[in-house]
Amino acid sequence: MDPVMIFRALGQPQRYALFEDLLQARGVSCCSGIAAEESACCVVDLTARHGLAQSTISHHLQVLAEAGLISVERRGTYRVYQVNTAIWEDFRQHLAGMVVCEGDGRIPMGQVAAE
Repeated sequence: MDPVMIFRALGQPQRYALFEDLLQARGVSCCSGIAAEESACCVVDLTARHGLAQSTISHHLQVLAEAGLISVERRGTYRVYQVNTAIWEDFRQHLAGMVVCEGDGRIPMGQVAAE
């Protein structure tokens, strides 16, 4: 897991929205062969939801896949995308382990008060 690649991938607003959509797994797919409980989507689904060109969606998904955040599986004429839960959990653990120095103590990121 490369946290810098993940931050870069999620740093683009449209890509972040696509990843968030996959993460929430709405369970409604236009693609044949995807069961609702699979938490997966194809480009057709994401194009309809986000109003972006198919080529733009495909590019963003490629960047997310290169960062390891999503996995891709070919099923017939479709490519099916879903969150790579192992990498996502590793990244979440990485973030949880980050600390902020405040005064003379170290405070885990999750406990820092919003200002």
